[in-house]
Formats: sequence, structure tokens, C-alpha cells
Amino acid sequence: MIQYTQAEFLQLLQQYNSTDRKVIKANLKRIMDIYNIKPADIISLGYSPRNVYAWTNKSTKNIPMFNQALNIAVEFHFDIKEFLRNINIDNVKSP
Repeated sequence: MIQYTQAEFLQLLQQYNSTDRKVIKANLKRIMDIYNIKPADIISLGYSPRNVYAWTNKSTKNIPMFNQALNIAVEFHFDIKEFLRNINIDNVKSP
């Protein structure tokens, strides 16, 4: 289990909230591909199908809020920092 100090956690929250939504959305798609997470798996955590669709669909700017992204990271055993990776957003496949 990954643990952060309160200061590190606050820094992660601020970084998440200031990261371009396209980067977070692209990272979500990359994470889903790497960890073989399907939209239905995220829906099974209690998120609405409409929200999950919006998070994974290129035509919207919607992304999970920090607490939702953190919950997804915890449930699927990866570091929340995966959402913040600086990647080339043009090379990410849609789920």
C-alpha cells in the first residue's frame, strides 16, 4: 500500500486539480488499458454509467474528481500519480 504524508497528499490534490483535463483523461484510458480495467469495473464501484462514459469518451472534458480518481487507484491497486503522468495524449487508444 502506498502512503503519503499530509503535505504530499495536499500537493497531489493541488497537482491533480491543476493538470490539464486532457492529460488526466488520456492517463485514465492508458491506466484502463494497462490494468485491463473495463468501464463496467469502474461502474461496479458505485459510479454512474453516465459519469464513467463521460470520463472515458473523447468528446467530453469530464474527468473523475480527485477523490474519485483516488478511489479508483486504491481499488485497482495503482498509484494515484499515474493520473498525473505527462504523456503524449495523441497516442492513447479509446477503451
